[in-house]
Amino acid sequence: MGKGGVGKTTVSVLLGMEASRRKKKTLLVELGDSDAIGKIFASGSLPEEPSLLSECLWGARINPKAELEAYTRAHINSNLVANRIIESRLFDYLFAATPGLKEVMSLGRIWRWEQAVDKASLPLFDLIIVDSPATGHGLSLLRLPGHLVQMIRVGPLVSQINELQNLLQNPQKTSLALVTLPQELPVNETIELYDTAESLLKISVRIVFINQVWPALYTSDDIKSVNHLSDSLRSDSSNPSWTALLDAARRHIDKRAHQDKYIAQIASAIPSKIVGVPFSFTNDLILDDINRMTFEVIPSSSSP
Repeated sequence: MGKGGVGKTTVSVLLGMEASRRKKKTLLVELGDSDAIGKIFASGSLPEEPSLLSECLWGARINPKAELEAYTRAHINSNLVANRIIESRLFDYLFAATPGLKEVMSLGRIWRWEQAVDKASLPLFDLIIVDSPATGHGLSLLRLPGHLVQMIRVGPLVSQINELQNLLQNPQKTSLALVTLPQELPVNETIELYDTAESLLKISVRIVFINQVWPALYTSDDIKSVNHLSDSLRSDSSNPSWTALLDAARRHIDKRAHQDKYIAQIASAIPSKIVGVPFSFTNDLILDDINRMTFEVIPSSSSP
């Protein structure tokens, strides 16, 4: 989860590829209207049923309306009646206008995948990675089970929702991976999201990914040397090449120093594991770029 545009899809694919390398049967789930995961794997839109993307890695995209249609058919004995309901204008209107309906259908689909077993009664997937919508929509998704229990209170549906809520709040089963950028607004939103998840939603935040971290190419001694040489050559116009090189180095150092301020803010506010994802120097990120990425573990100043 995280603010829109921080790289949740990139991190989801990165985690999925790492899990598959460890031979874990992993399902990548895409929510919302984006086709980003399918495009990364050059397969267009992901199908609604899990499809093999690479060894030990499957992908699927949830279509909430298709889930509602399947739910309607499953709970109405007559196919004729079920089809009449699904094909009616009222069905389309209810789907579009009912608050929380898309979210509950999406959560129900993920829940069923989590419970699915193979012919040997083993879990169909070892790990399910959900590429969540942006923070606001994502929080609505996670708050929904609690709201529904308060609204409905009794009946068989409540027991199912309670099972789903227990799954989300079980730290052995479910955890949040927050994704942010080393910038002011995403960092502030991530800290607020961490507090909301831990205190209100009771969902464990295991890790925070800081995406697009500028490489730290210079040691503290290098930085002192660059500063000294810059000061020495500032008034010397006879060395334009050196001046250009030092200006480039200075801009690089300043860029990382600016990011370090926000990285430190995250590390001081969130006790979870914090990992930097390197900046990728491309406008068109492909699977090979993601496979080459390495993590930078960042110490958390509030860790025990």
